[in-house]
Amino acid sequence: MVNESGQPSLPGLPPVEELSTGEVRPRPAVRPARDTGTLDPRVRRALATLDDDPDLSLVTLANALGITRATLIRIVREAIGMSPKEYAAGVRARRSS
Repeated sequence: MVNESGQPSLPGLPPVEELSTGEVRPRPAVRPARDTGTLDPRVRRALATLDDDPDLSLVTLANALGITRATLIRIVREAIGMSPKEYAAGVRARRSS
């Protein structure tokens, strides 16, 4: 697949840049800086709850926060760069070591 500028592109992959040698390599993804001091209170509660009980289902956690599961996943991912499921797996891994 080729985009408007004639460069190869595939859905779900980072854009590419052509080097002077003709070699093509992916450009690194740039993430915006996060201000962790001003986390959404729902995110703080979700993370604290997952710290206490990482085996809690996301539906149960979302219901306790008064939001949908999709909203929970979205706001946590935007705030910390990973899903609640990934965060809970990290908590479980830290506890087991």
